[in-house]
Amino acid sequence: MALVTRFDTPASVRDLPANSAFYDDWHNFLAGSLNTTAATGTATGEFYDASEVNVNVLAERSLVWMAFPRQVLVAHRDDRRAAFVEADGDVARRDPQNEYCEWHVTRDTAGKITKVVFVTESPEYWQRLWAAHRAAVVGLYQTLVDPAVSEADLRVGGPGSDYNQFNRFNTTDGIVHLIQNINTLSAALGLSQQSIHTGAARDNYETPPPGLRTSVDPRVKCDIGALARTGLSLTLREPIGLYITGYDDTGWTKPDGSPVDDYWRIVRGSPGRILRLAYEVPAGAGFVVGDLLIGGRRIEWGGQIAEHVTCTVAGMAGTRGRG
Repeated sequence: MALVTRFDTPASVRDLPANSAFYDDWHNFLAGSLNTTAATGTATGEFYDASEVNVNVLAERSLVWMAFPRQVLVAHRDDRRAAFVEADGDVARRDPQNEYCEWHVTRDTAGKITKVVFVTESPEYWQRLWAAHRAAVVGLYQTLVDPAVSEADLRVGGPGSDYNQFNRFNTTDGIVHLIQNINTLSAALGLSQQSIHTGAARDNYETPPPGLRTSVDPRVKCDIGALARTGLSLTLREPIGLYITGYDDTGWTKPDGSPVDDYWRIVRGSPGRILRLAYEVPAGAGFVVGDLLIGGRRIEWGGQIAEHVTCTVAGMAGTRGRG
């Protein structure tokens, strides 16, 4: 595989002109976050920076997990209603939503859900986009959330101040990117790189370390650790990012009992590399999302839909010194 000359943006989105210095800045961020960690004299593999190390790729693999937070399900294993209430509850911080996917629920005056939006976009991308071209960030917020958004709504202070990722249009009044404290691309990169160090693990059935209460952490640890023990060189596949990869409404029904139509809409990204996904019944249908049923139960929380959304990070494995 040829060396990566410039790391691409997640899902290859183009929010600025092609000649913008933003794209070099994004490359530098990723290159600075990826460290080639070769192990010599052992059977352990390495994690590598594809802009520095040329590896003959033998296989690619996507790690997939459910968007709904596992730790909430475990805490409320005998009370699903309590699990859904907790997962949807903290709109200002979205703390329970710690699987690198967060969602925002919109309701009508009767309290019924009209729309749920899921995102996997990292705060690092939006912070760098703000530094490069804040007017572009304002324009995206206006398109994605509310046409009335102004620059003042998105900054921490007066003119020229930093981007406020906890602005109301990314918390209480909408959603644009991840804000939960461990849902960052930096955290995902760190988890991936650290997972080659499997310590005393002797096989692929080793119990995950304590504290890994999410679905994604043990999945990444196990899969990357198993590949590293074969001596392969590992990295994340371009374009590096956190993605929604699937959604399934099998068995969902309309109020009259007939199967639902396709109410999913990819807003940013592309199939398999989705950054923003909306679920909304078209106007004029005579009913809203909150009137639909999943397994005979009316949709009351965004978490009910999140259980049917899957996320992914993709990796590559190969060997040095060939091709």
